[in-house]
Amino acid sequence: MSVDRTEAAGETRLSAEPDIRLHGEDEVGQASGRRDLAGLGIALALFALAAVIYSDASGYPVRRSYAQFGPEIVPFIVAFGILVLAGLTALSAWRGGFETREPLNWGGVIWLVAAIVIEIIMLYSGTGFIPASTVLFAFAARAFGQTTHLLNVAIGAVMSTLLFLLFRYGLGLALPNGPLEQVIDQLFR
Repeated sequence: MSVDRTEAAGETRLSAEPDIRLHGEDEVGQASGRRDLAGLGIALALFALAAVIYSDASGYPVRRSYAQFGPEIVPFIVAFGILVLAGLTALSAWRGGFETREPLNWGGVIWLVAAIVIEIIMLYSGTGFIPASTVLFAFAARAFGQTTHLLNVAIGAVMSTLLFLLFRYGLGLALPNGPLEQVIDQLFR
């Protein structure tokens, strides 16, 4: 039962309305009721990730402290948490607890894949971090439906430049250099 408070002319009334949600329905939508192969695939990937983390953590050197365990325990806890999430995901997918998804937007997927491929090509060709990340941002924005291309490029350029300055001069990290980055390096010497 849900309780609703409504105020009319200074008077407070309580009205009790039954909660009429169906089994498997949440605030977002109705569960599909069918086994979800994508959900089972995600659960399988989570199981694999938990196994990789557990396997990697098994090779850590043991450094015991007064509490009888050291920092090597954290990856085991993370692997256990991922294992629990994998089990819950598999159970929900098997029971059909995921809601029906919209069809895949293949145009957006193609724009995202193109963005990644073009950025890799630009980075390996020596174009530099800022232009490559600008193109990545503009293509990703287009993949999510933004059609103001010049604005996307401008925002991507500003953000990429700020990230370059932060990583290079704030954190001291080396990023792929191109002509634009070399000019910036000359200005900050």
